Amino acid sequence: MENAFYIVLAPWLVFIVFALVAKLLINFAKKRRGVAMAFAVFMQIFSPVPFVERAGKTFIVEKRQERKQQDGKVIDKSEV
Repeated sequence: MENAFYIVLAPWLVFIVFALVAKLLINFAKKRRGVAMAFAVFMQIFSPVPFVERAGKTFIVEKRQERKQQDGKVIDKSEV
């Protein structure tokens, strides 16, 4: 019975810890401390970003279309 109490309590404790860490990082970011910036960089590097390749390809296609428009060519989106 005692283990059930900890199992029920564990998610709430994890939530509270994450909330406190978030509050601390927000305060650091407002004061422009390097800890918050370093944490953000590490999270960006190590967190998986879905559809990275597709986003990159979309960006490249849009740049190509923009260059063609600047050159005065008519663009057909079905070409790409």
